[in-house]
Amino acid sequence: MQPAFCQTCFSNLAVESRMKIFLFLKENGEKTVSDIVRQLDLSQPTISYHLKNMLSASLLNKRRAGKAIYYTINDRCPNNDRQCALKQLGFTN
Repeated sequence: MQPAFCQTCFSNLAVESRMKIFLFLKENGEKTVSDIVRQLDLSQPTISYHLKNMLSASLLNKRRAGKAIYYTINDRCPNNDRQCALKQLGFTN
C-alpha cells in the first residue's frame, strides 16, 4: 500500500482541467503546451498553470528540446522510487 503522499497526486487530479490534461497525455504521449492547447478547450495560460501544479506534484516529467518543452506522465513515484500507484491501478501507460 502506498503511503499518504499519494493523496497529493490524487487531490491534484481532482481538478477537472488537470484530469483532462493528464488523460490527454496518457492517450497521446509526449506533447508540448501548444499541442495540449490545440486539443483541449482550455487557454494557454490555464494549461501552463495546471502543468506547473502537476509538475510540482510530480505527476509529470518535462524535457526541453530547443525552445519547446515536452511533457509526459511520470510513472515513477518520486517519494519512494517505486512504480506509481496510478500506474499500478492501470491509470497511466
